[in-house]
Amino acid sequence: MSSITSFTLRLLVREPVAFQSFSGFASCGIFYSLISSVDEGLADSLHSSKRLAPWSATPLITESSPPRIVFRRIPAPSILRLSFSIMDDRLCRAFREAILKPGLHVNLVNARAQVIGVAVNTYRFSELASGASPLPSRFTIRFLTPTAFRRSVFNCCRRCPRYVDHIIRAKSGERAEAPCEYARPCRGVVTPLPIPAMLLRSAARIWSTFSDRRLDARGAAEWAEEAIMVAGFPKGIRTARVYEHPNTNKWIIGFMGAVRFSIREDLYEERYARAAAALLKMAEITNVGVRRTAGLGMIRYLPSGQDINHEAEKGLLITDTPL
Repeated sequence: MSSITSFTLRLLVREPVAFQSFSGFASCGIFYSLISSVDEGLADSLHSSKRLAPWSATPLITESSPPRIVFRRIPAPSILRLSFSIMDDRLCRAFREAILKPGLHVNLVNARAQVIGVAVNTYRFSELASGASPLPSRFTIRFLTPTAFRRSVFNCCRRCPRYVDHIIRAKSGERAEAPCEYARPCRGVVTPLPIPAMLLRSAARIWSTFSDRRLDARGAAEWAEEAIMVAGFPKGIRTARVYEHPNTNKWIIGFMGAVRFSIREDLYEERYARAAAALLKMAEITNVGVRRTAGLGMIRYLPSGQDINHEAEKGLLITDTPL
């Protein structure tokens, strides 16, 4: 697919709603419910697939000033919005068919929310690549929802031809054994830290899997490992533990907050800085890291010269979680 299609739903809720810990898991449930209503087989295959998900979601967001990301509670009455970004043609068609049904309602725990509006935006990978200005020497990323990154199953030499072949076989769905006898397993460890290379590696995987526009995404991620450094946390970062189901102990820990980054002057390369900027612009639409489908890993990329507090006042979202 050559583009990302983003559907934003406006919901009217007439009853108060209380979530287990994070409304993004409810957004995920809404998506599967809508797809299942028109193509149950597609919904089942998506749910059971071990491949990179061709879609992502936002949590529920209030239409207030400033907008507020909902973690636990929604007062009544409320108008909310949530978005789904889709990178697969068949899935996009099914979702479009599902939301065009008249009198559409969706379930939110103990309440039914009425869909009162739908907006659709299309983002072409080619335009994200061609319109990206190179990363400045200093920039900021706001991590709006809990974010964590998963390391590769094997810690290998990433330029090794055996490792490249291993990645290709893994993407095709083939059971991928260790690339070689020297590969060290790290079991997909989840890391709730703003490590630049892990951020860009996550975005690069999305771009490489779903885009038809050539971009040295993997090269940019490898460059970031040495070139991009964490420069500080203006107001600190915090971690949150979010639970997926009320009756299980299945949870994820992620970090949130504004993080400043800087690029080493002696390692600055414009071609990689431009590719990295395109990846970050895409990541604003698709989320990054683990459980993008449940609204985790939402980010906002702020080039240098933009004030974080000013951007927050313009409506870049606050959260209601009592961390």
